[in-house]
Amino acid sequence: MLTILRRTSRLGISAVFFALCQTRDKLLRAIGVRLLVPSIVIYYHVVAPGHRKRFAAQLDALLRWAKLVRADVATPVESGVRHVAVTFDDGSITVLTEAFPELEKRGIPFTVFAMSGMLSQPVSWEPAPERLMSAEELQTLSKSDLVTIGSHTVSHPSLPTLTESSARAELRNSKLKLETLLQRKVTLFCFPYGDFNTDLVEWCRQAGYERVFTTLPGNAFETPREFVSGRVRVDPADWPLEFYLKIAGAYNWLPAAIALKRRLRSVLGLEQLPHRAINHLELLNK
Repeated sequence: MLTILRRTSRLGISAVFFALCQTRDKLLRAIGVRLLVPSIVIYYHVVAPGHRKRFAAQLDALLRWAKLVRADVATPVESGVRHVAVTFDDGSITVLTEAFPELEKRGIPFTVFAMSGMLSQPVSWEPAPERLMSAEELQTLSKSDLVTIGSHTVSHPSLPTLTESSARAELRNSKLKLETLLQRKVTLFCFPYGDFNTDLVEWCRQAGYERVFTTLPGNAFETPREFVSGRVRVDPADWPLEFYLKIAGAYNWLPAAIALKRRLRSVLGLEQLPHRAINHLELLNK
């Protein structure tokens, strides 16, 4: 019940935020201001067999609403077109068995962020994915021209809690192992649990990554050399309006609200400010 209430309240706030943004944009266009249509990166985790039809319907909606691009797009995107990049965290076997056939049928490019040290293993932080893809399955998937494989560390730790040497090893070793396995460069990375700070972003640059991704909503691809991109989580079980508002950028208020809440709790002594709360808004779109 609490989850439904939280989800419904976020949906309501997002709808109001979207309406206000639409009104603002109409007024700006009326006075001759040319506006950039926001682009979004979405991320899934698991596509359960029972949700495959809903996932397929979401892909059809994406094709109506936006132009689908790769997460490593490095050329300027068209200013008057909404662009969406599709990504998957962790590398669940369901990406290969359930999601890939639907994406391939529609010619939609996508990125899978894999943990190099956890291939074939079950994971506990998602509701019962069967397991993660094996090395052989990841190799098979990577042979498609639609697929990009990115790094999600070796063992999925919260990186800010590690020592510098351990964090750098997670960044470096995952990249090297995946490159050896796939025989291609790995240039994309996403932070486990969305936890990061300014040091980690710099260590990602030094490790050779060309773009890194967070787990909080934000506009993407505003510059061709954008290094830190926000993402919004989606799920095949999302309500149609909920999914549309996520694609439309209506959940972009969340990072500011979460950071403000944590600052207030920190000031009141109720919570120590997490590593990611201060830096997220500063780093996005730089």
